Amino acid sequence: MKYIGNKTRLLNFISESMDNFGVCKNGIFIDLFAGTNSVAKHFKNKGYKVITNDFMTYSYIFSKVLIELNEMPKFIKLNGLDEALNLLNKEHYLKGYVYENYAPGGKFNRQYFSDKNAMRIDFIREKIQQWLRENIIDENEFLVLLVSLIDAADFVANISGTYGAYLKIWRSMALKDIKLLPPNITNNHLNNKSFQLDSNAFVRELSGDIVYIDPPYNHRQYAPNFHFLESLAVWDKQELKGKGGLRDYKHQKSLYCQKGKAMEVFSDLISNIQSQYIILSYNNEGIIPREHILKTLNAIGQVKEYTTHYRRFRTEKNHEKRQYKQCDDKTIEHLFIVKK
Repeated sequence: MKYIGNKTRLLNFISESMDNFGVCKNGIFIDLFAGTNSVAKHFKNKGYKVITNDFMTYSYIFSKVLIELNEMPKFIKLNGLDEALNLLNKEHYLKGYVYENYAPGGKFNRQYFSDKNAMRIDFIREKIQQWLRENIIDENEFLVLLVSLIDAADFVANISGTYGAYLKIWRSMALKDIKLLPPNITNNHLNNKSFQLDSNAFVRELSGDIVYIDPPYNHRQYAPNFHFLESLAVWDKQELKGKGGLRDYKHQKSLYCQKGKAMEVFSDLISNIQSQYIILSYNNEGIIPREHILKTLNAIGQVKEYTTHYRRFRTEKNHEKRQYKQCDDKTIEHLFIVKK
């Protein structure tokens, strides 16, 4: 999944920096802004007990499956997961919410999905909801199928990286038929947990050995940029707004994306974390100045900073609200590690 701030290609850098610093190799690892769960899953596979948090529903659902579950549910009433996916991957169609709001043949003539894929998404989403309602599947089985659908839908979406806008010309992947695949669930034999809370409230309630922080770093709010994923996860069928078909996201705005608020909420977060180690990922083009980060972290413990060059996540050109500090496609990722 393309995602703002996705750390998949930085996992080795993060692990090597932690080893260099001497961070403990077991215990409780908390990921405060889980996103795609790539970091959380990496450290689950390394044997940590993992606790995740993210305010977006789709991220929370991915955490419930990829982090909390240690084995695939049995899908007994459907004769196993493979048979469940076979049933859903058959070519059944429904002109429903996704078709009307996200496809060119729908009422609003949007081009996020082909008509065919939109109708397939509608059928599958309604079918798994029906199976849950009729007790054909349980909650965990439902979440596994929902993760599979969200992942498959994102793969055939006609976007450049986010759902801030759809493409006017069809990308080749968007014209492929949607196909659900099983999520990759790994077992670390530990009681991992997932939460959907405000991060600053979360740290006041839970503690761990390591807290990993990867907050939003620029003005781009996650809720409008990934609105379709949230709609598919929540399935509340909101009336959408504007040309792009945005959800109402007032309650999901992050203060970390607001220049006038980011430093204040960051300082509050750091001062209330209960852990031996704090690990912060932040970009050199972020809203919070490096000097403020270092001042805040140095106030609570021993700090070491690591950096690496990284290909930026770019879906837009320079404009009034977004001026890239470097003209090429490379940016600098900072990793701050603190021991209290």
